[in-house]
Amino acid sequence: MKTKWIWRAASILVVLAMALTACGTTTEPAEEAGPMEDTGTVFILGAFRGVEETAFNSVVAVFEEMHPEIDVIYSGTSEFETLINIRVEAGDAPDIAAFPQPGAVAGLAEAGELVPLWDEALAVYEANYQPAWLDLASVDGVPYGMFHRVNAKGWVWYNKPAWEAAGWDVPTTWDEMMALAATMMDETDIAPFCDGIESGAATGWKGTDWIENILLRTVPVDVYDQWVTGEVPFTDERVQAAFELLGDIWLEEGMTYGGASYIASTNFQTPALGLHTEPAECWMHMQGSFVTNFFTDEVQADLDNQVGVFMLPPIDDSLPFTLEVGGDQFVVFDGHDRPEVRMFIEFLGTVESVQPWAELGGSLFPHLGQDFSWYPTEIEQTMVEAITSAPAARFDGSDNMTEARNKAFWAGVTDWVSGTSTLEEALAEMEATASE
Repeated sequence: MKTKWIWRAASILVVLAMALTACGTTTEPAEEAGPMEDTGTVFILGAFRGVEETAFNSVVAVFEEMHPEIDVIYSGTSEFETLINIRVEAGDAPDIAAFPQPGAVAGLAEAGELVPLWDEALAVYEANYQPAWLDLASVDGVPYGMFHRVNAKGWVWYNKPAWEAAGWDVPTTWDEMMALAATMMDETDIAPFCDGIESGAATGWKGTDWIENILLRTVPVDVYDQWVTGEVPFTDERVQAAFELLGDIWLEEGMTYGGASYIASTNFQTPALGLHTEPAECWMHMQGSFVTNFFTDEVQADLDNQVGVFMLPPIDDSLPFTLEVGGDQFVVFDGHDRPEVRMFIEFLGTVESVQPWAELGGSLFPHLGQDFSWYPTEIEQTMVEAITSAPAARFDGSDNMTEARNKAFWAGVTDWVSGTSTLEEALAEMEATASE
């Protein structure tokens, strides 16, 4: 295992040398440390650290047990986005990198730095994934990334014992959800929803998740894609209609705890607590799968008994069920697609790569044919069943927008719900700012 330390030390020297050069020092840069050429070794760079790195290494261990002649070396860093660009520019790319954001993959693919997936890898996709995931792994129609761990947004969370006591049924359509919310207002003193969008400099992103999920349920995916790129403007009537549907929840008196001013000023982590306060503040809260981290320790210790979850229901039945997703894509750099590197990428697409991490809990995988009982909680099993059955998926829209368009979106949602702007004014300002 000595090679691990040689490679990691060399990586640090490259980063230090480039940092010193940027500061104007006359110190000679360290010698470039390219990936080792001996076959049988695979080098991976990613953002997994701590418990996530331990979990990923449990996946690596399964591969190495299957292929004892191959040594897989993973290096995790909190500065992944910076380090990977430095290494590529220095001609020192790893064999494989695990990217959490799609934009960086697209940029490197367009620059010719990545190897398109080969026939065997494509066969793995065809056998083990819904077609939507191969589409998401593609840049200009060419597939590059193998998805492994993923996540989905648009989950509606609720207090399970309270719902059972009240006799509420999980709604299967948007109209059913809104009818249930009206019943909750009529028959109880508890607001149907809790929400908050404050997040420092990123205030508003929580609201963009609502709009993205509503659009994926009201327009075809090609319209959603055109909206993300700016071909469909924020002022489009279909986008305005999505805001109006959200307004039925955010702006109607009594529908959301605290009202619009509370939503605008409350940190996004706080509202989930309202499901279990005494007395409860709300019946439902929409948030991504990571929301479980915001519950109290007491609730987290008994999650399956205390918390229920369902996917934000469909609005237009003529449209396919489309998830808003994120996930880690593993890509191979140009000149590094040696046989052992290809073998590891193909392995990540199989169910054998899922089990060790799934059993540890806290992560979801899109692979068909996996055993849902591997996941330690019913909540995870519910979410992964939805992920594996969805015929269509799209990345978080705001994450895929240009920086100017994304920030305009955040600001516009905030101005609208805070009452600073009317909806028409907010949409017009979003479009004007995004186009600057």
